[in-house]
Amino acid sequence: MDNTVSTNSTGNVPLSPILKTALATVNKTTTINNGESEKTNDDNDKCFPEDRVSKDYYFDSYAHFGIHEEMLKDEVRTLTYRNAMVYNRHLFKDKVVLDLGCGTGILSMFAAKAGAKRVIGIDMSSIVGYAQEIIESNNLSSVITLIRGKIEEVELPDGITEVDIIVSEWMGYCLLYESMLNSILYARDKWLNKQNGLLFPDKCQLYICGIEDKKYRDEKINWW
Repeated sequence: MDNTVSTNSTGNVPLSPILKTALATVNKTTTINNGESEKTNDDNDKCFPEDRVSKDYYFDSYAHFGIHEEMLKDEVRTLTYRNAMVYNRHLFKDKVVLDLGCGTGILSMFAAKAGAKRVIGIDMSSIVGYAQEIIESNNLSSVITLIRGKIEEVELPDGITEVDIIVSEWMGYCLLYESMLNSILYARDKWLNKQNGLLFPDKCQLYICGIEDKKYRDEKINWW
Protein backbone atom coordinates (compact mmCIF):
# COMPACT_ATOMS: atom_id res chain seq x y z
CA MET A 1 0.00 0.00 0.00
CA ASP A 2 1.22 3.45 -0.91
CA ASN A 3 0.93 5.68 2.15
CA THR A 4 2.44 8.69 0.41
CA VAL A 5 1.57 11.97 2.06
CA SER A 6 0.19 14.08 -0.77
CA THR A 7 0.12 17.84 -0.43
CA ASN A 8 -2.81 18.17 -2.83
CA SER A 9 -5.50 16.17 -1.07
CA THR A 10 -6.71 18.26 1.83
CA GLY A 11 -8.86 20.87 0.14
CA ASN A 12 -10.46 23.50 2.34
CA VAL A 13 -10.89 21.36 5.44
CA PRO A 14 -11.42 23.32 8.68
CA LEU A 15 -9.02 22.95 11.58
CA SER A 16 -10.00 20.08 13.85
CA PRO A 17 -10.60 20.60 17.60
CA ILE A 18 -7.41 18.62 18.34
CA LEU A 19 -5.35 20.95 16.17
CA LYS A 20 -6.95 24.00 17.76
CA THR A 21 -6.08 22.69 21.23
CA ALA A 22 -2.47 22.07 20.23
CA LEU A 23 -2.15 25.56 18.77
CA ALA A 24 -3.77 27.13 21.83
CA THR A 25 -1.33 25.35 24.17
CA VAL A 26 1.68 26.32 22.07
CA ASN A 27 0.53 29.95 21.85
CA LYS A 28 -0.23 30.14 25.58
CA THR A 29 3.13 28.71 26.55
CA THR A 30 4.94 30.99 24.14
CA THR A 31 3.27 33.96 25.83
CA ILE A 32 4.15 32.74 29.31
CA ASN A 33 7.79 32.24 28.33
CA ASN A 34 8.12 35.45 26.35
CA GLY A 35 11.61 36.76 26.95
CA GLU A 36 12.50 33.90 29.29
CA SER A 37 14.11 30.51 28.83
CA GLU A 38 11.57 27.75 28.31
CA LYS A 39 11.27 25.09 30.96
CA THR A 40 12.80 21.67 30.60
CA ASN A 41 11.92 18.37 32.20
CA ASP A 42 15.17 17.34 33.83
CA ASP A 43 18.86 17.98 34.23
CA ASN A 44 19.65 16.12 31.03
CA ASP A 45 19.12 19.43 29.25
CA LYS A 46 22.26 20.81 30.93
CA CYS A 47 25.09 20.21 28.51
CA PHE A 48 28.34 22.02 27.86
CA PRO A 49 28.71 23.42 24.33
CA GLU A 50 31.98 21.58 23.76
CA ASP A 51 30.19 18.27 24.40
CA ARG A 52 27.47 18.89 21.85
CA VAL A 53 27.22 17.94 18.19
CA SER A 54 24.96 19.21 15.40
CA LYS A 55 22.26 16.66 16.21
CA ASP A 56 22.07 17.95 19.78
CA TYR A 57 21.34 21.45 18.54
CA TYR A 58 18.87 20.08 16.01
CA PHE A 59 16.83 18.22 18.63
CA ASP A 60 17.02 21.13 21.07
CA SER A 61 15.50 23.41 18.43
CA TYR A 62 12.28 21.42 18.79
CA ALA A 63 12.01 22.36 22.47
CA HIS A 64 11.01 25.86 21.37
CA PHE A 65 7.40 26.61 20.62
CA GLY A 66 7.79 28.80 17.57
CA ILE A 67 8.80 25.92 15.34
CA HIS A 68 5.80 23.84 16.47
CA GLU A 69 3.44 26.74 15.90
CA GLU A 70 4.82 27.09 12.39
CA MET A 71 4.30 23.39 11.67
CA LEU A 72 0.81 23.24 13.18
CA LYS A 73 -0.28 26.25 11.14
CA ASP A 74 0.88 24.53 7.96
CA GLU A 75 -2.62 23.27 7.19
CA VAL A 76 -1.63 21.43 4.02
CA ARG A 77 0.94 19.40 5.93
CA THR A 78 -1.04 18.82 9.11
CA LEU A 79 -4.44 18.12 7.59
CA THR A 80 -2.94 15.81 4.97
CA TYR A 81 -1.59 13.64 7.78
CA ARG A 82 -4.96 13.79 9.51
CA ASN A 83 -6.82 12.79 6.36
CA ALA A 84 -4.39 9.94 5.66
CA MET A 85 -5.35 8.49 9.05
CA VAL A 86 -9.03 9.30 9.52
CA TYR A 87 -9.89 8.26 5.96
CA ASN A 88 -8.12 4.93 6.54
CA ARG A 89 -9.69 4.02 9.87
CA HIS A 90 -9.82 0.39 8.83
CA LEU A 91 -6.01 0.33 8.90
CA PHE A 92 -5.77 1.92 12.36
CA LYS A 93 -8.64 0.21 14.18
CA ASP A 94 -7.34 -1.67 17.26
CA LYS A 95 -3.73 -1.29 16.11
CA VAL A 96 -0.59 -0.34 18.04
CA VAL A 97 0.88 2.83 16.55
CA LEU A 98 4.34 4.34 17.07
CA ASP A 99 4.73 8.09 16.49
CA LEU A 100 8.39 8.99 16.02
CA GLY A 101 9.42 12.56 16.73
CA CYS A 102 5.97 13.18 18.17
CA GLY A 103 6.51 16.85 19.05
CA THR A 104 3.22 18.30 20.33
CA GLY A 105 1.56 14.90 19.91
CA ILE A 106 -0.66 15.96 17.03
CA LEU A 107 -0.07 12.82 14.94
CA SER A 108 -0.48 10.61 18.00
CA MET A 109 -3.89 12.15 18.62
CA PHE A 110 -4.91 11.74 14.99
CA ALA A 111 -3.97 8.05 15.23
CA ALA A 112 -5.99 7.66 18.43
CA LYS A 113 -9.00 9.33 16.82
CA ALA A 114 -8.61 6.98 13.85
CA GLY A 115 -9.19 4.01 16.17
CA ALA A 116 -5.77 2.87 17.36
CA LYS A 117 -5.97 0.95 20.63
CA ARG A 118 -2.52 2.12 21.75
CA VAL A 119 -0.30 4.94 20.57
CA ILE A 120 3.28 5.47 21.72
CA GLY A 121 4.94 8.80 20.98
CA ILE A 122 8.70 9.27 21.22
CA ASP A 123 10.58 12.56 21.13
CA MET A 124 13.97 13.62 22.43
CA SER A 125 12.90 17.23 23.00
CA SER A 126 11.45 18.62 26.23
CA ILE A 127 8.34 19.54 24.21
CA VAL A 128 7.05 16.15 25.38
CA GLY A 129 5.97 17.74 28.67
CA TYR A 130 3.65 20.11 26.85
CA ALA A 131 2.47 17.35 24.52
CA GLN A 132 1.28 15.49 27.62
CA GLU A 133 -0.82 18.51 28.61
CA ILE A 134 -2.38 18.66 25.14
CA ILE A 135 -3.18 14.94 25.19
CA GLU A 136 -4.78 15.20 28.62
CA SER A 137 -6.84 18.19 27.45
CA ASN A 138 -8.21 15.99 24.67
CA ASN A 139 -8.95 13.08 27.06
CA LEU A 140 -6.62 10.73 25.20
CA SER A 141 -4.10 9.89 27.94
CA SER A 142 -5.62 6.41 28.33
CA VAL A 143 -4.62 5.62 24.74
CA ILE A 144 -1.44 7.63 24.21
CA THR A 145 1.84 7.12 26.07
CA LEU A 146 4.72 9.54 25.58
CA ILE A 147 8.40 8.75 26.02
CA ARG A 148 11.24 11.24 26.05
CA GLY A 149 14.50 9.92 24.67
CA LYS A 150 16.45 8.90 21.59
CA ILE A 151 14.70 6.39 19.36
CA GLU A 152 17.83 4.26 19.35
CA GLU A 153 17.99 4.12 23.16
CA VAL A 154 14.42 3.79 24.47
CA GLU A 155 12.35 0.68 25.08
CA LEU A 156 8.63 0.55 24.43
CA PRO A 157 6.40 0.44 27.55
CA ASP A 158 4.49 -2.50 29.02
CA GLY A 159 6.63 -5.11 27.30
CA ILE A 160 5.54 -4.10 23.80
CA THR A 161 8.03 -5.43 21.27
CA GLU A 162 6.15 -4.89 18.02
CA VAL A 163 3.95 -2.19 16.49
CA ASP A 164 1.53 -2.32 13.58
CA ILE A 165 2.04 1.18 12.22
CA ILE A 166 4.76 3.82 12.38
CA VAL A 167 3.78 7.43 11.70
CA SER A 168 6.29 10.22 11.51
CA GLU A 169 6.83 13.63 9.97
CA TRP A 170 10.52 13.13 9.44
CA MET A 171 10.90 15.09 6.19
CA GLY A 172 12.80 18.36 6.33
CA TYR A 173 14.00 21.05 3.99
CA CYS A 174 15.14 19.45 0.75
CA LEU A 175 13.54 16.26 2.13
CA LEU A 176 16.55 14.92 4.04
CA TYR A 177 17.68 17.92 6.11
CA GLU A 178 16.31 16.90 9.50
CA SER A 179 18.56 13.85 9.96
CA MET A 180 15.61 11.69 11.03
CA LEU A 181 15.60 9.07 8.28
CA ASN A 182 18.19 6.79 9.91
CA SER A 183 16.17 6.79 13.14
CA ILE A 184 12.99 5.93 11.24
CA LEU A 185 14.70 3.01 9.52
CA TYR A 186 16.11 1.86 12.86
CA ALA A 187 12.64 1.85 14.43
CA ARG A 188 11.17 0.09 11.40
CA ASP A 189 13.71 -2.71 11.58
CA LYS A 190 13.41 -3.07 15.36
CA TRP A 191 9.68 -2.74 16.05
CA LEU A 192 7.51 -2.77 12.94
CA ASN A 193 5.49 -5.93 12.23
CA LYS A 194 7.46 -7.75 9.54
CA GLN A 195 4.37 -9.20 7.84
CA ASN A 196 1.73 -6.47 7.78
CA GLY A 197 3.40 -3.38 9.24
CA LEU A 198 2.72 0.02 7.67
CA LEU A 199 4.71 3.24 7.46
CA PHE A 200 2.93 6.59 7.13
CA PRO A 201 4.34 7.86 4.79
CA ASP A 202 6.23 5.05 3.06
CA LYS A 203 7.19 6.90 -0.09
CA CYS A 204 8.68 10.29 -0.90
CA GLN A 205 9.69 12.04 -4.07
CA LEU A 206 12.29 14.76 -4.44
CA TYR A 207 12.13 16.94 -7.54
CA ILE A 208 15.21 18.96 -8.51
CA CYS A 209 15.37 21.64 -11.16
CA GLY A 210 18.49 23.51 -12.19
CA ILE A 211 18.14 27.29 -12.36
CA GLU A 212 20.37 30.18 -13.29
CA ASP A 213 20.42 33.74 -11.99
CA LYS A 214 21.55 35.56 -15.11
CA LYS A 215 21.94 38.90 -13.37
CA TYR A 216 24.14 37.40 -10.65
CA ARG A 217 26.17 35.48 -13.25
CA ASP A 218 26.73 38.62 -15.30
CA GLU A 219 27.80 40.58 -12.21
CA LYS A 220 30.16 37.96 -10.80
CA ILE A 221 31.45 35.99 -13.80
CA ASN A 222 30.68 37.38 -17.24
CA TRP A 223 32.17 40.80 -16.52
CA TRP A 224 35.68 39.36 -16.72
